[in-house]
Amino acid sequence: MKNDLTESLEKYLLAIYEIVKENQAARVRDVSNYLNIGGPATSDAVKALASRGYINYVPYGIITITNKGIKKAEEKIYRHNVISNFLEKVLMVDNVSDSAKNIEYSMPEDVLDKFVKFLSFMEKCSCKEPKWVKSYKYFSQNGKMSENCKDCKSCGCGGISNA
Repeated sequence: MKNDLTESLEKYLLAIYEIVKENQAARVRDVSNYLNIGGPATSDAVKALASRGYINYVPYGIITITNKGIKKAEEKIYRHNVISNFLEKVLMVDNVSDSAKNIEYSMPEDVLDKFVKFLSFMEKCSCKEPKWVKSYKYFSQNGKMSENCKDCKSCGCGGISNA
């Protein structure tokens, strides 16, 4: 299913989610202040989120988040955390948050869903750290395969060469 929220609208939804979680409701000015964005742009985004069923809103009234909005915000937070964890712990990337956002918005939704499922599986796998992850970390830090990896007697990486 195609994501019906742009990166910008997701940002507004997440802000509303956080504000409502703390205060039970929000106003357009609260969202505007939270994001440090002008009121008219925030008002337009709030109207768009309401029209898609993610929030409840009447002009000049309070904003509450619907179950659909809560589910979408929590999925987004989970997805971001899974990708960030992978980038930080496996790939050892700096500036994880920006990199995770770039990944999230550059992949087609169906590919992103499968990618997050794979990463989630890897996080939950009872193997703790698959041998290939440990081997990759060595390779990434040293620019070469470990001695155990060169002929794949003990790491199980499948015979990757140093070339």
